[in-house]
Amino acid sequence: MSQARRWAIDAASAAARVPAEGAEAAVWTVYGWAEVALGCAVLARPGAFAGLDQVIAGRGVRRGGIAAARLRALRAVAGPVPGYYPVAESPGPVPPVAESTWHLCAALAEFCDALPARRGYPRVPDRAADHLWWGEKYRPSARRGHLVVPGRPYTGLARRVWMRLPGHPAVLVDVPRRAPEPYRRVWRGIHEGAHLDHLAAGEGRPGSLTGPHPAEFGHGLLAAESYAMAVELVALLESSERGEGRVAGCLRDGIAERIGRLPGFPGRLRLTGRTLRRAAGHREPELAALPTLAATYVTGPLRLLAGDDLALPVRLRADLAGRWEALTRRWPAARRLMAVVRDVHADEVSDASPLFVVQ
Repeated sequence: MSQARRWAIDAASAAARVPAEGAEAAVWTVYGWAEVALGCAVLARPGAFAGLDQVIAGRGVRRGGIAAARLRALRAVAGPVPGYYPVAESPGPVPPVAESTWHLCAALAEFCDALPARRGYPRVPDRAADHLWWGEKYRPSARRGHLVVPGRPYTGLARRVWMRLPGHPAVLVDVPRRAPEPYRRVWRGIHEGAHLDHLAAGEGRPGSLTGPHPAEFGHGLLAAESYAMAVELVALLESSERGEGRVAGCLRDGIAERIGRLPGFPGRLRLTGRTLRRAAGHREPELAALPTLAATYVTGPLRLLAGDDLALPVRLRADLAGRWEALTRRWPAARRLMAVVRDVHADEVSDASPLFVVQ
């Protein structure tokens, strides 16, 4: 069996192991298969799509939500799409977003609104490699040597563009984005850069470069997005301190986007304050049936920064905690945010705990 086919089988199998059930699990699985299909297209090696086909044929997922359209379009790169591929139809209803998530959204929006609005915008060349270099100062565990590959043929077909491919610990598929340069710089240099640092952190393990990284799918993806969003929060405060107001503004808008694309937004939120008003302008159809994943972009970083135990490399956790703890000493808004997160967590633990009778 070729290395490319083995990689595709392992990646597609990992994509089907998701922390969800029913319709949400089906949509999430197909969402992950679309990311594997992007990797197969980038590899352009015989056998890659054959491995993906093998796994999809054996799973029997027939309706996969909106992501199925991306999956089918990427599969068409290699020829006619097999008839057993999922179609872009809803597999059914999914659970609502938890009440605690809306509570944390409100706290995060209040935190963003409390930060000063400043001007300032250093210019750098508008290239992915330069954006990654620029973002190093904001990434607590920044590394160099990430591989950037052209992605123009996949415009409109990609969501997650960071991945591990055979022989390459951390790959960024440089798919063009329709956004002003400052937003592209923040997205590549800080958010996607943090993901690449995460992938590269475990590259020394035996056999670690032959298959997908645990951070790419399922529970691992939730930890990865929690980490990358936590790096964004660190960068938000540090850019404010550096006087890079345009960068801080892009990061605040990014947080508003993550709140606004939650399924059921605005929930019980009152749209007061700049951040929640900005959130109202964002929707993401692919995440409408993925409440667990969508919520993680908001709740995951807050819980991680408050001390929750997530499956992260020790160095990444330590570097992140050190930067955030230093910032909380200087920013009262950050201390207030962490207090709310801990209160919400305590309430969840209390609600989930059984009642004991003391004799």
